[in-house]
Amino acid sequence: MLTIGVAYLLGSIPSAYLIGRWLKGLDIREAGDGRLGAAVTFRRVGMAGSVIVAVMDVGKGVAAVMIAETLGLPLAVVVGAGLAAVVGHNWSIFLQFKGGKGALTTCGVLASLMFWQLLAALAVGGVVFAITRKTGFSTGVLFCFLALLNLFTGSLIVLVITPILIAVPMVLKHISMSKADVAVMAGVESQSEKG
Repeated sequence: MLTIGVAYLLGSIPSAYLIGRWLKGLDIREAGDGRLGAAVTFRRVGMAGSVIVAVMDVGKGVAAVMIAETLGLPLAVVVGAGLAAVVGHNWSIFLQFKGGKGALTTCGVLASLMFWQLLAALAVGGVVFAITRKTGFSTGVLFCFLALLNLFTGSLIVLVITPILIAVPMVLKHISMSKADVAVMAGVESQSEKG
């Protein structure tokens, strides 16, 4: 449990918020749409800041897995540590449980656990996106393909279910953000009608 807690705190490090403060003296949450991540940092801080945030976010996932592996913990706990890092990124204890979508931290975790399989899945997801131009659909294909690839290459069952399991925080965050967007739009329309 201690390792899971440390992984969560590691994931909770608000990289986009910190870089925004350090490089531009601004609060990314107030400057943008309240979301945190490399994309928002690019728009509000610039390329250098965005690259730093991307490296930090991927690094949080990698570090969580490496710490658990270095301690010689069972694979299930190693995966749990990676999942905790993603949860920490999405719902940071340092930002009143706000955060990003966890895409880069998820990539860091998966790259540490199944690097070559992830590369293949990214290629498939990239092709699907190029054809459909639908981010959500192509991301879903990526995770499903990764799980199936692990299954058919004889990976341990823990690694087979890991891509689906680790996608859950991203899906939940996407749903909560979509609901927030709808609420904001409803508020805008209501104000327009009153005006």
